[in-house]
Amino acid sequence: MKPEEDRLHEEEEDEVYPRLHSQKRGMSEDLSVRYSSGASREKTLARYSSTLRSMVPMSGGTKAQGSAKVDEAGILSFVTYHWVFEYLWKAFRGRLSSDEDWQCSIYDASDVNMARMQVLWDAERSAARTANRPPKLIKAVAAFVKTRVYIACAVFLFCLIFGFIGPTCFVRGLVGFAEEPGEHSNYTYAFFLVFGLLFVEVARVLSYGATWAISYRTGIRLRGALLGLLYKHALGVKSQKKTPAEIVNMFANDGQRIFDAITFTPLVLIGPLVLVGGIIYLMIVIGPWALVGILVFFLFDVIQYGLGKTMVRCRNEAIKKTEERMSLMGELLRCIRAIKMNGWERAFLDRVQVLRHNEKVSLRKAGYAQSMAIASGPVVPVVAAILTFLGVVLSGNDLLASDAFSAVTVFFVMLFGIRMIPYGSRYLAEAVVALRRIQEVLESSQWEGPAPTPSNPVTAIKMKNATFAWTNQGAETPSNDESAPADVSDHFLLKEVNLVVQKKELVGICGPVGAGKTALLTSIIGHMYPCEGEVEVGGSVALVPQVPWIQNATVQENILFGQPMNSKKYYKAISASQLTKDLEAMPANELTEIGERGATLSGGQKARVALARALFSTAEVLLLDDVLSACDAKVADRIFNDAVLGVLRGKTVLMVTNDVNRLSRCDRVLLMEGGRIVVSGTHSELLTLSDQYSTYCHDASQRYTLEGDSVVVGVSKEVDKPRPDRVASPTDLEFDHLDETNPIVDTEKVELVGLDKGETAKGKLVADEEDFGSASVAFDVYMKYVRAAGGVLIWSLLLFAFLFNVVASIFAPFWLSQWLKHGHDEHMETVNGSEMLVSSDSSLSDSPHTSYYASIYGISLVLLFVSGLLKAMLFVKVSLNAASRLHNNMLNAIVAGSASFFDSTPSGRLLNRFSKDVDEIDVKMPFTVEVFLQNMLTCIGFLLVIGWVLPHFVLLSIPLFAVFILFVLCFRAGIRLMKRSENISRSPLFAHVTTSLEGIQVIHSHDQSIRFLDNMKRRLDSNSAAMFVFQSAMRWLAVWLDLLVVGITFIVALLIVLLTGKISPSDAGMALAFAIQMSGIFQFAVRTQTELEAKMTSVERVAYYTDNVAKEGSWDTRPGVQIPADWPARGQIDFLNVNLRYQPTLPLALSDVSFTVNAGEKVAIIGRTGSGKSSLGNALFRLYALANGKIAIDGVDISTVGLHRLRRSLAVIPQDPVLFAGTIRYNLDPLGQYADHQLWTALEKANLRAMVSNMGKQLDAEVTAGGDNLSVGERQLLCMARALLIKAKVVLLDEATASLDAATDRLIWQCISTQFENATVLVVAHRLNHVHLMSRIIMMDAGKVVEFDEPNVVLNSGSSPTGSEIKVEPAIGEGATPATKRDESPAEETEDSDAELVSEAKISSISDEDEEDDPEEK
Repeated sequence: MKPEEDRLHEEEEDEVYPRLHSQKRGMSEDLSVRYSSGASREKTLARYSSTLRSMVPMSGGTKAQGSAKVDEAGILSFVTYHWVFEYLWKAFRGRLSSDEDWQCSIYDASDVNMARMQVLWDAERSAARTANRPPKLIKAVAAFVKTRVYIACAVFLFCLIFGFIGPTCFVRGLVGFAEEPGEHSNYTYAFFLVFGLLFVEVARVLSYGATWAISYRTGIRLRGALLGLLYKHALGVKSQKKTPAEIVNMFANDGQRIFDAITFTPLVLIGPLVLVGGIIYLMIVIGPWALVGILVFFLFDVIQYGLGKTMVRCRNEAIKKTEERMSLMGELLRCIRAIKMNGWERAFLDRVQVLRHNEKVSLRKAGYAQSMAIASGPVVPVVAAILTFLGVVLSGNDLLASDAFSAVTVFFVMLFGIRMIPYGSRYLAEAVVALRRIQEVLESSQWEGPAPTPSNPVTAIKMKNATFAWTNQGAETPSNDESAPADVSDHFLLKEVNLVVQKKELVGICGPVGAGKTALLTSIIGHMYPCEGEVEVGGSVALVPQVPWIQNATVQENILFGQPMNSKKYYKAISASQLTKDLEAMPANELTEIGERGATLSGGQKARVALARALFSTAEVLLLDDVLSACDAKVADRIFNDAVLGVLRGKTVLMVTNDVNRLSRCDRVLLMEGGRIVVSGTHSELLTLSDQYSTYCHDASQRYTLEGDSVVVGVSKEVDKPRPDRVASPTDLEFDHLDETNPIVDTEKVELVGLDKGETAKGKLVADEEDFGSASVAFDVYMKYVRAAGGVLIWSLLLFAFLFNVVASIFAPFWLSQWLKHGHDEHMETVNGSEMLVSSDSSLSDSPHTSYYASIYGISLVLLFVSGLLKAMLFVKVSLNAASRLHNNMLNAIVAGSASFFDSTPSGRLLNRFSKDVDEIDVKMPFTVEVFLQNMLTCIGFLLVIGWVLPHFVLLSIPLFAVFILFVLCFRAGIRLMKRSENISRSPLFAHVTTSLEGIQVIHSHDQSIRFLDNMKRRLDSNSAAMFVFQSAMRWLAVWLDLLVVGITFIVALLIVLLTGKISPSDAGMALAFAIQMSGIFQFAVRTQTELEAKMTSVERVAYYTDNVAKEGSWDTRPGVQIPADWPARGQIDFLNVNLRYQPTLPLALSDVSFTVNAGEKVAIIGRTGSGKSSLGNALFRLYALANGKIAIDGVDISTVGLHRLRRSLAVIPQDPVLFAGTIRYNLDPLGQYADHQLWTALEKANLRAMVSNMGKQLDAEVTAGGDNLSVGERQLLCMARALLIKAKVVLLDEATASLDAATDRLIWQCISTQFENATVLVVAHRLNHVHLMSRIIMMDAGKVVEFDEPNVVLNSGSSPTGSEIKVEPAIGEGATPATKRDESPAEETEDSDAELVSEAKISSISDEDEEDDPEEK
């Protein structure tokens, strides 16, 4: 190509696809802007240059950068899908894997199509505003696809024309030729008819393939555009109205429904036109009696319309119920550990199964409608023919074989027009519902971006009379914030905030639970709705939320967060966040993969990784939302000194904290209460001038007298480690204080959980998704489906019903052939010395056999209806039973799975099973199975009849059947592999969507939306490419099988000509009619068989989890084991030689642990991170099985007690509060065991009675998913109230008060000491501020109990490597010496300067890096 031509070609491409050339030219401007500007120019044919170039019959061009195989295809390769053959051949030779990187065409990529859809959607919204009407996404979609749909409709019209010419001209001519045998027969004309039929049938097949080829690419483009736009707007919302699980469900199912609707649109729009041609032809050939058959068609049209409407209505109901089920499943998987520890599995199983039953009811109705529509399809032309021909003959008219079987063929062609009505109606209606749901997200309030910059250059943040709400126009907006509204009827307001923060200022924010601290930070980043006032922010912002958001990526990727590596800055952030030794302990250092939501890290590690991300960022304003509360006091001190006072010294920092020591070192302090800033000033000023602040500090000092900056710390230098059951073992760290003789585990030799035994991927965490490659679906998988449906007997009965229906439908034309043969008295005579078939000239109506044949012909009509109804009713029941049992079996297996299974399996992968795979089994599988059985049995019947009429056909068809066997056996494996590849490509997409939507605030504050959108586009394009290749491979099979059947039709037509005079014209007509009918049915049967095998991979994937999930112990106590009814009555706990390991290949988490806790004792469990503290709780609740040893409560070995009896007899108050979508009542009492007055008593004890009483519906007030409409502190108090209800004799408290203010914390501990006075209480103490209240202390180290004695003995012991000391400090008060500020060097600080802030004896920490969450034991 010449340079000038190159330039013109590039300009033509750039007009429509600017992305490709903007990349080449280094342009970085927004794609939608470029597209909009391009669209504003005058449209020319240059837009279609790429399409016109593909019209050449054979493509010989070189592959362009960014193009896919389909882009290189010429027109013949495009319509025959020959371009797919290379992939299928590679799969056949074993050179293709399911993780193949399918190249998505530049024209089909989500990038440019999403930009185009954005422009069209913006235009529709603008037009709607002008016309004062609501915008409709469907109009933008119509504008997006209209040109390609018009072209597809035009091509399909040619397909119908060719399909109509065959039976009306050539079939009638060939049968007519057979009716007039003799020496004067014109064989030239006959062979013209044969080859003419061959030509129109080939043209019909190719034009039909072209229709689908165009529609597939249209569907892929629209799906990519809409899902990309959906994600873009879901990622850009100010506050989420839909949960991530609901968005994933839209990606999984709504995207497929839109794709299906677009591909069927040409068939629905143009298909009915064939009815017009059929009516005209039948009126000419048959006469007025053809109106009877036409009336049957219109009657069935009405029935089909009614069935279609019913199907649509029921499917819409089912879709809504599916969303409810998926929302609950997302919550169940997210909270599975809390559910197990409380023994609530059955309650949640019941909830899911109730929703599943409701979904099943709607699916059953839709299934009946669909099955009746499928069953009535083949019946319509047969019934129309029966009634028409009975009318013709019984009215005294004659009926010739040429007229009869050409009419039968035309009836079947007309059937195609109405057969698409139920399918198309369902797909289009589902797509409309899907578009409405997507439009809801597109119309949601979007985050506007950074606030305006203050006019004063030294001002960082300015808020003037600013009032913010969580709701917009009264609509509840959930939040992860501690100050979110407690009830939908009581909207929280951040009121009349006046605040000016100067650059480089450190501002401390404090206040009680629900005061609005987090709301203030959230309003700064723009995630609250402004009611009035002004907000200005000078510079970029980075938020570190109270609940850290961590990606399933490496530690390094979480810290860099899309920024280029700067080694000095990177390691400075790691050091300041106290992560250095944590990383040294991980298998691959900072390249170690972190589990989903940071599952492999402790609470403190998650907080510090999130902080390191903010430190590494280029943000000028840092918002730290109580991030140090997740860390041990001394770790928090070092972070405060090194990070806040050090690395961030030149930046503006707003830090939420309840620690008075740190508040005293801030430049300014804000005290908040009730959504207002009550007082503002320096710490010393407020102590003097504000009684409210002074009281707050006094209350806080009571809490922090046992921890804080002034606590003297032991000599241990241990740090948090990753959870051993996921990444590293509990003893993987080399402790500085340990002797070199102590055994150290080599982490590189430890087999990681979730990896196969031969896998040695260092730092790899999550197990790869099971991949069955190109292997055929095992016979056992089919048998699992059969057993789920009710067993072999039920399926045998179902197959008989199908066989009965097919025989009845074939019997009618067969009986018509016999009637015509005997009615016209066909017989063999010798003519000119040769045997020849001749018939009488008498009319069929005059035959003496007419009444006999007519009666049986009429009875066949009844058989058709009865068999069709029986088959439809039986099939729906069987298929739905199979789907429900498979779903329930997987659900039961997963919920009963061990804790280690959930540690190594991402929730996105499980949600994929419960959404897409279950939808395949619910909806797609029944359709595929029914069509396959119906069509395959019909084809077998047709071939048997053709072979009976034309025995020579069997011999001549052997080459064709050899080709058929080659197609099916050789390339079926490739199609299976492509389907599996498409399945596997969904999980990364869904996981990315879930993760990013959970971290919207962090993504926005770091200005990373574009990067996350680009990552989503890559994953979506990968899935789209795999989906397109699979669909194209299926259509490749269809086209070539159709051409195979055209060969069969050609052979039958040729034999009719060659055997004229030897065979009956009625038999010839029947054989030719059956051969032409096979042209559509045979390929559909084989394709649905291949598609069935592909869809059986969903059954395979569901069955995989049913059979391969490691189960925990039995929920119920084994029969014969006698457990006292009041057990446990006292609460004595005995550990005897307990060994616990999380996986067979991992070291012991507990090693030979033995101790006895007496009934009623209050025992603290302390020790460095990874020492085994939380492992004791895991063992007590039997979350992991013991390697050996025994645990007894009141003398009963807990291994003999059913898990539910055990866990419901214990109470647990977790570190991270877990609430469920529902009501206050449901969250307190999921099992419905307690009366209202008991619930109110528990709320009162937990200091929540006033809050709940102020809610509109009180106990029935709504709690959103995760409790997001409650503050973190309020969630923790609800969990406390839940534990109080149980009145258990054994209580496990896992540092559950970290999120509470000092006053509430003190009340809670008073509540614990009084309400659990007679109970045995185990406190896993990550902090030491309450250990002095305990009866005794268990000190853990390296999985062993090193000391077990009274607090003063253990904490003053010098023999332990973690020994500590007690130090007396001055009190907080007006005369306190000011603490070091950020303008003083942290390096010059001493412990004495901090000590001046605290009074009373302070107990040093057991470990200088001990944190809230013990990573090894979760």
